[in-house]
Amino acid sequence: MSNALALHEVFSRPSYRSDYARAKAQQTCIICGRPAVRFRDPSARFEYTVSALCQQCQDQLFSSGERGKRA
Repeated sequence: MSNALALHEVFSRPSYRSDYARAKAQQTCIICGRPAVRFRDPSARFEYTVSALCQQCQDQLFSSGERGKRA
């Protein structure tokens, strides 16, 4: 599945709003459910405020090549 399709699937769920609110309240990732408290830089931390994606999921969905393999 492409990264764009994976994101679309998550963001178009009927439960997206409640999933997003729960992830933010619990500081977890909306996709994998792992804790989302450590980020590479301020930009990645800001991305979490927008998407509720942890660093690892951000890397998998937004990065390509070797950079996406870092965690």
